[in-house]
Amino acid sequence: MKTYTIKQNKYLDRDVKGYYNCDYIGYQKPGNPDFINHLKNMSRQKSETDLVEDFVVAADKLTNDLKTLAKDKEMSNMTVCTIPRAKPDSNYLQSQLMFRKAVSSSVDNIGLKNGTNAIKRVRNTKTTHNWRLENNFGDDPYKGITKDTCVIDKNFVEGKNVILVDDIYTKDVNVAEDCIQTLFDFGAKDVILYTVAKTKD
Repeated sequence: MKTYTIKQNKYLDRDVKGYYNCDYIGYQKPGNPDFINHLKNMSRQKSETDLVEDFVVAADKLTNDLKTLAKDKEMSNMTVCTIPRAKPDSNYLQSQLMFRKAVSSSVDNIGLKNGTNAIKRVRNTKTTHNWRLENNFGDDPYKGITKDTCVIDKNFVEGKNVILVDDIYTKDVNVAEDCIQTLFDFGAKDVILYTVAKTKD
């Protein structure tokens, strides 16, 4: 697991620690974690059964890394949350929500507080990882977009050490930064970001 610093900017009022498992190089390039792309299932061509192998790979990495992160924190006061997809869940098939299911399964196996549904998207935002998608309606990232487009359950956030999980971190997109700041604004004691992959700068 590798670490880096997410720097304060107009979306985020402090530096935050980030952790990731592997580099994201580009889909179908040698050594790229393509299982992440498969779990997005943007073309809706794969069923949940088709994605079992990718689910297992993701869950294994998540379990090992989250367990390591939890060792240095007060586990009884820790919540694992996920950054929601760009649209409300009703816009997706269950086979397109497999990454969050992998996070949830890993969290339950470790015994951490499961806040994977604590941040729920209720209004469309633009899918930033594939702007060519048809009908990709919604706003591009802006300061406060998480508060404006999500409902947040404070019971999983207020006073908690939060590990915020996503599949890929890309610098300067600022979706993660805005979500981290929102958690602080909702009373989180501390927030760190963990992603399975990080786009190479």
